[in-house]
Amino acid sequence: MRKKEIRQFMLEKLINLPEKKKIDYTDSIHKKLTSSAEWQQSEVIALTISRGDEIDTHHLINQALSDGKKVCVPRCEPEGKKLIFHYIQSLNDAVPSFYGLLEPEPHLQVAQKSEIDLVIVPGLAFSSEGYRIGFGGGYYDRFLADYRGDTISMAYSFQLTAEEFEEEYDIPVKKIMTEL
Repeated sequence: MRKKEIRQFMLEKLINLPEKKKIDYTDSIHKKLTSSAEWQQSEVIALTISRGDEIDTHHLINQALSDGKKVCVPRCEPEGKKLIFHYIQSLNDAVPSFYGLLEPEPHLQVAQKSEIDLVIVPGLAFSSEGYRIGFGGGYYDRFLADYRGDTISMAYSFQLTAEEFEEEYDIPVKKIMTEL
C-alpha cells in the first residue's frame, strides 16, 4: 500500500473505533506513557493538542502541568513547513488556527529545541522500526531531523503495520506506546 492509501485506511479505522474502546485504550496508553522513564525524567514535554479521532492529549497536557513539567505545543508555520513550539500554562493558551488545529497564541514564549526533553509525535500508522505516516505535511520529520531528545508516539495497536513505507527524509520515533 502507498502512504496515501494507508493514511486513508487508518483514518477510517480511527473513525469507526467504538467510543468505549477508544476511552479504554487511551487510558491504558496514558498510564504507560506517564509511568515511563522518558516521561518521569523529562522537565519539558512537547506535544500537539489532539482533535477529532486522534488519541487524546488534553489529559496528558493537564497531567504534565500538574506534575510540574513545562509543556510546549507547536504552531505550524506553513512557509517552510516548520513547527515552532511555544510554552503554555493551560489549554486556554491555545486558539484555533492552521487547518483548524488548536495552537498556542503566537506571543507566548518559544521553546528552543535544545530545551525539549521529550516529544510526543503524532501519527496515523507506524512500522516496527518507528517510522510513521502522519497527516502529510512532513512538519515533524523536519523538526526531528536534528532533534536529540526522546521521541515517543502513542498509537492504538491496529495502527502498527507490517507495511514498508519509509522514505529517505522520514525520521523514526524511538518508542511507540500502545494499549497492549
